Order: sequence, then C-alpha cells, then structure tokens
Amino acid sequence: MKKIVSIIALAMMMVLPAMAASPAGDYDEELMSRNKPASTVKPQIEVNVGYITGGKLDTKNFGKLQTNLSRPYLDVIGGVRLGSFLFAGVGVGVQYAYGECKLITKATEIGKGSAPDTWGSVSIPIYANVRGYFPNKSIVTPYITVSIGGHVVATSNFSKENYGKLNGGLLMKFGAGMNISKFNFALGMASQNLEWVNAEGTTMFKAGNNAFYIEAGVTF
Repeated sequence: MKKIVSIIALAMMMVLPAMAASPAGDYDEELMSRNKPASTVKPQIEVNVGYITGGKLDTKNFGKLQTNLSRPYLDVIGGVRLGSFLFAGVGVGVQYAYGECKLITKATEIGKGSAPDTWGSVSIPIYANVRGYFPNKSIVTPYITVSIGGHVVATSNFSKENYGKLNGGLLMKFGAGMNISKFNFALGMASQNLEWVNAEGTTMFKAGNNAFYIEAGVTF
C-alpha cells in the first residue's frame, strides 16, 4: 500500500509542474507584452493645403498698402511625436501670393482713380513647427501650433516696375486645430514680412502682413 501511495505521489509531483508550466509561462509573456512601454518617440509627416486671407501691407516708409493679398499654399511638415503631448518638426512648402495693391494714407488715398497695381509672387516657406496636443479617448485630438521661420521669394511679377525686386522675410503662424483620425484641420493667424530692393540691392521699403489662415491635411 505504501508503495502504491509513493508511486502516485511521485507521479503527481512530476505531472503537476508540467501542467502548470505552460499556462504560467504564456501568462507571464502576455503580461510582459502588455506592460512593455510604448515608444515615446515616433516619426510623423503631415501634408497640408491652406489659404491665407488678404490684408493690409503695413510699411514704415509709405504707410499702409491696401491689398487683397491672398496666399494659397501647400506645406509638408516632418518631425517626431514626443509621447502623446508634443510634436516638433520642420516644414517646407510653396506659396503663391497675389492681389491688387494701392497706397493709402491717413488723410487721402494716393493714386485715387488710377488702376491699382497687380502683382503676384511664388515663395518657399521654411520653418520650425511645435505643437502641444491634448489627447483623449476619442478620435478627435485638439492641439495648439506655433511655426517660426522665413520665406524665400522664388519669382515675382508686378504691373509696375518701380517696386523693384521682392525678397522674403520672417514668417510666423500661431493657431489651433484638431486631428480627426488621420485628418488634420487648423486655423489661426499668419504674420509675414516682405522686402523690396532696387537693381543695386538697396532696400527700397519693407512691409509686414497679418492675416487669418485655414488649412486641412493628412497625417502619416
């Protein structure tokens, strides 16, 4: 009898650990997988199309230039998503500015009755972009965005030659938006500086423009 009990006990000692080993191992592996921290840094690319509304060009030399300076643009922003709350990257794009322009002073309108100047330019914006996200459990993620950089004028055309050559300048954008799944929507304020130079390269006058912008795009 003792011999039988001893054999049964020995068999149980051999079988039970073998039965328990596999489930415990699988559970531990799954638990480790669940608790493994996700990567806090991942690449992010965004392609946006947008439109900057017209506004006055404010100059130090000639007062305010009344213009419907409108700027459709295409931007590509590449960078890294730092956790769930922050993004930092660099943007580059192409922007076409067009409109009619005439000089205005406080007392009177210069050139009243004459045809307004028509002009257009293609510029290349290059800037740094930082965003702060407010993640939640829905597919809608709001954020605030700041872009600071500059733009280089690739080509420009004016109806009057006395404006000289157009150069770029400082570019800044401040806004708020939201990601809905992979889609992006934003609006805010854009500030852009311009500089006109003569044939000798001497600055004729500088101007700044502040206007609203709206954009939509896709995030990869």
